[in-house]
Amino acid sequence: MAIKIIFGVLATILSAIAYRAGGMGTEDTAKPEWIPKWLRKSWIRDWLCPAFVYGCLLSSWSPSLWWEWLLLILCYPLLGACLSTYWDWLFGFDNFWFAGFMCGIAAFPLIFCGYAWWLILARAILLAILWGGWSLLWTEVEYEEMGRGAFLVATVPLLLI
Repeated sequence: MAIKIIFGVLATILSAIAYRAGGMGTEDTAKPEWIPKWLRKSWIRDWLCPAFVYGCLLSSWSPSLWWEWLLLILCYPLLGACLSTYWDWLFGFDNFWFAGFMCGIAAFPLIFCGYAWWLILARAILLAILWGGWSLLWTEVEYEEMGRGAFLVATVPLLLI
């Protein structure tokens, strides 16, 4: 149990860093400065954060059937696609509330693996509230983005209830 908690905390921290790195430009004034420029690519956010989310889930669940693995693998690009937009093309502004909700909904294929649909929906609503509320609290983009990245993994235990 302690190993799972340590892994969850580590995955949360790494997701926060990857989320921020994916949103940073390569300018020298971007914060935090310790994130190297080679890591500052948008795909880092889109494709590493899902690895931390579903890696954390896999620390407590092991799919036993081939189609469960297939559905889990399907969730990965769904989350990656959701992380690639803030839905400004739909709303006319960066809608962190809706973006957080959609990141949670990306796990919906897991209902066919026995996960409760209402827990996936509850996590999606919680992510919407956390992402939207967190973004209202901060004016410093580095804290705002790291928080959103951390919430992705920190809410995974909700799926395991």
